[in-house]
Amino acid sequence: MLFFAAILFAFLIIVPGIAVAEDSTYATVCVSEAKNMIEEDDIFILDVRTPDEFNAGHIEEAILIPIASLKKPSEEPVLPDNELLKNRLFELPDNKDAKILVYCKTGTRSLNACNLLVTEGYTNVYNMDGGIKAWIDEGCPVVITFVDELDCVDDSTKTALNSKLNNVLKHLKNGDDCKAIEKVDKFICFVCEMENECRLDSDEATYLIHEASIHLKDLII
Repeated sequence: MLFFAAILFAFLIIVPGIAVAEDSTYATVCVSEAKNMIEEDDIFILDVRTPDEFNAGHIEEAILIPIASLKKPSEEPVLPDNELLKNRLFELPDNKDAKILVYCKTGTRSLNACNLLVTEGYTNVYNMDGGIKAWIDEGCPVVITFVDELDCVDDSTKTALNSKLNNVLKHLKNGDDCKAIEKVDKFICFVCEMENECRLDSDEATYLIHEASIHLKDLII
């Protein structure tokens, strides 16, 4: 009798722990489910990639808080710890029951971010399967902002550059990756023309070409 009483006592202790563990997790959602959540719910969209990746293309209204630095390409700056998610949790919703949709490039870094959020007590965390590449493959819209990062460039030049990028977005939305890549290459040629016309200096042109050829193409290919 004492043996069975001990088992029952242990069971009563362990079961509540299991229930908490099951509650403290995240859900993985596909792109269509994520899109519906964004359209229908009050949701915090968290992008955990790097600033350069974010500027090359992100979901509208997403908040950037990187979880780590990229190992490659080697030209990328290493982000200090105080700029990473583990040290910027105060920027997340105060309400631990708030819905948070997390994404990265393909879904690996976002898994780590989801685990971190769950550890911090967030109860409605969703990982977007396949990351922003899957989002783009489904023809969902993205915002490109790396041109606007150049504060010293005049508005007319920015408008001309962004117009070329809008052609990239149009083909991405239609699911035509080949045309999108072709438009990226035309954008790069256009940047070179503007440098020759002295509307961009060499540093600005190098930055734009790097972002287009490394990060923007990487989202498409």
